[in-house]
Amino acid sequence: MGLSIGYSIPQLYHAPKAKSTTPQTLSVITASLYAQLFRDAGKELGINVAVTGMGSVQAARQVILNPSGYSIYASIDPYILTSLLYPSNITSWYIAIASDQMVIAYSPDMPKPLLNIVNNLTRAEEEALSEGNYTEAMIITREFLNLIFSNSTFEMAHEYGAYAIGISNPNTDPEGYRALMVLQLTGIYWGLGRNYYVDLFNYANNTGNVYEVLAGSELFGPVETGKVWFDIAIYRSSAESTGLPYFPLPPQVNLGDPAYANYYSQASVTIVVNGQSLVVKGAPIQLALTIPNQAPNKMLAEELIIYLLTPGGHRLMRELGIEPLTPALFYGNASAAPLLIRILVNSSLLEYGG
Repeated sequence: MGLSIGYSIPQLYHAPKAKSTTPQTLSVITASLYAQLFRDAGKELGINVAVTGMGSVQAARQVILNPSGYSIYASIDPYILTSLLYPSNITSWYIAIASDQMVIAYSPDMPKPLLNIVNNLTRAEEEALSEGNYTEAMIITREFLNLIFSNSTFEMAHEYGAYAIGISNPNTDPEGYRALMVLQLTGIYWGLGRNYYVDLFNYANNTGNVYEVLAGSELFGPVETGKVWFDIAIYRSSAESTGLPYFPLPPQVNLGDPAYANYYSQASVTIVVNGQSLVVKGAPIQLALTIPNQAPNKMLAEELIIYLLTPGGHRLMRELGIEPLTPALFYGNASAAPLLIRILVNSSLLEYGG
């Protein structure tokens, strides 16, 4: 159960503290897509934040190798945190501060005939979603995926010296395995089988139509310049913050709606971490962070995390296209968290999630 405290201190964190006259450095390792959030929060607090950005799986490996090297670890998938860092005694708690959803970004620099079709499908999808017509949105989603995986798209990409599809490596970045989950969930929805679109993706990969990177942020440039036409799939916050056009996805397959959590769990991807196989199941997307047990500058880390729970932190997130959870959710061993975070559990800023 949650930790109940007879007094609260949220009012202390409604605004950032006065900037320190002595520069202080906080080392953060995070999913690269959220690096700017920690830099901006540091500026608000007068803390020099040194950010290492990489895929969440790769980042977890780095923390395991160097458990005293980072003050904050942030992952776009709490499962990576609990399955890798908990067993390694790196931490036993985390806070989910934001939610996100998957979309399919596309290049504004693809051939005009194809771009016109893509734009028309995107407008139709946006209209269906705005009206709450999810059945129609799923029909358009299937049409969109069929266009991406068509031989005509592959042939055209080869003619232009481009890649039809971009993806991050599922073994290093949750964005990569979530892209495959989007494909699985679409196949399941239409009764085509979980692997129908995954098989089409594998065919594309085997025929030289897939451009793979270690972290999703490495696809921004290639998609913008037309080297890659479709990024399947990226976080909506990333597409919005970088200005990339994107095709929105219905809640049945975008991994962004807790109401569909049971349905999402039908998707699963096996990744390899340090030579070991790890099965990851579909779940609603959350940005989770923790302070490792051996972290340096724990008080600074605590200060920055608490600021992200406040209206000021929420403003920073929204400016970057990130949707904050209000309240944020605390998971795990409350007694292992720093004092001020423990005090905030079950306050208006932080709810105990289990």
